[in-house]
Amino acid sequence: MTPTPVVTATSSSPGSTVTRKAVFFHYMVGNITDEHCRQDIVDAKALGADAFALNINTVTQSWATDTVTSLFNWANTLDFKLFFSFDMTGFSHPNQFISYLQSYITNPAHYKYNGLPFVSTFNGGAAQYNFGQASVNDGWKVQLQQVMANTGHPIYFVPAFQDVPITSSFYSTFPTLNGAMNWDAWPQDTQGNIIVPINLDQTLQIAGKSAGKTFLMGVSPVQFKHIDGESNWYRRGEQNLEYRIGQVLSLQPDFIEIQSWNDAGESHYMGNSWLEPISGTPIVDYTQAYDHTAYKEILPAFIKAFKDGVTTTAILYPTNGAAAQGTFWHHTLLAAGTCPSDPLGLPRGASTVENKVTAVVLVAAGQTGLQAILTSGSTRLGTQNLVAGFNGFSFGGMTTGSVSVRVINSVGTTLVSGTGPIAVVSTATLCNYNFQVVGLH
Repeated sequence: MTPTPVVTATSSSPGSTVTRKAVFFHYMVGNITDEHCRQDIVDAKALGADAFALNINTVTQSWATDTVTSLFNWANTLDFKLFFSFDMTGFSHPNQFISYLQSYITNPAHYKYNGLPFVSTFNGGAAQYNFGQASVNDGWKVQLQQVMANTGHPIYFVPAFQDVPITSSFYSTFPTLNGAMNWDAWPQDTQGNIIVPINLDQTLQIAGKSAGKTFLMGVSPVQFKHIDGESNWYRRGEQNLEYRIGQVLSLQPDFIEIQSWNDAGESHYMGNSWLEPISGTPIVDYTQAYDHTAYKEILPAFIKAFKDGVTTTAILYPTNGAAAQGTFWHHTLLAAGTCPSDPLGLPRGASTVENKVTAVVLVAAGQTGLQAILTSGSTRLGTQNLVAGFNGFSFGGMTTGSVSVRVINSVGTTLVSGTGPIAVVSTATLCNYNFQVVGLH
């Protein structure tokens, strides 16, 4: 039997239906209740997201498959989309999940790009993923893409091969891919106090354009993991999200994947972090009191701008009709803080932690004379003059005590403000460098 050719349609393929730029949230599939699945979709849709990329590392455990069932049921009811990001730390071969994928591929809620079901992975580029073929590229081509095509369901395959380097020759090594994601939306923990790099994004995008492939760009505020001796690291959130927004608009990737909706383990959840999937784990200790949903004050303007093809942050205005809208974030343990009773100790990369308060404030068109005042404990960290549109800034010198931000107009009237409920300390029982995220209301 002659195998059906692997489909490699792109947004410029003859006769293809061009799909508008799309925004995904990386979603960790865990033991999540049906009602919480519904709420997650309602909330993500309200932000302007198109789909969840479902990170799944098993298709045999009911805690995972029941959650996927709930998500697809609610996605159909609420007109939302989903696709799978198969976590290759849990699989060794596509034959372990391909039947499961086939059972959902025709579901109306499955996200499609140019008419093809969109499929992704986390990892899968390293040498062990050749699946008995001559190369990793051939492994995915033969064992996933051709198998799906031979059943009448060719896919649009855009993995995140974060386990191999991104170079200008990426698509010479992996020509079978329809596109690829740069997972690294943070500096490495060895790179020091730098702005979130963009060089890998540029390399992968340029390589993709030359090869007729699409580019999926990751966006994330921070990465902090504090589970055990091996999983104990900090990848810098300072000088990240407030810069990443502009990087995305400037580069104009085909898709963005916000990392993440609910990955509490790595502290970059920007949606709901429910207790049930992490109950009984160390993750609860460093996340449960740290609600990150206040990112909702700035995400809708960013998502809309990206979808509209806006290339600058200058016209990101409030989406709630107010004169100003925003969010600020900071650590609650000082950079030189101590945590002597924590058996894990400081995370790798802790040297890049800074005593900064970072804020993004959106100001309505026509508004002038507004200022943001940042206070830490009894110390006034600084005053930022605001302009209409996007204002991303930070001030160092954070000290112990509560952190607050308020926006005033030209006559000193407070328009919006917020105070973090968790005070900053210099000594704690846990070496916790999660962010406290606070909305301005």
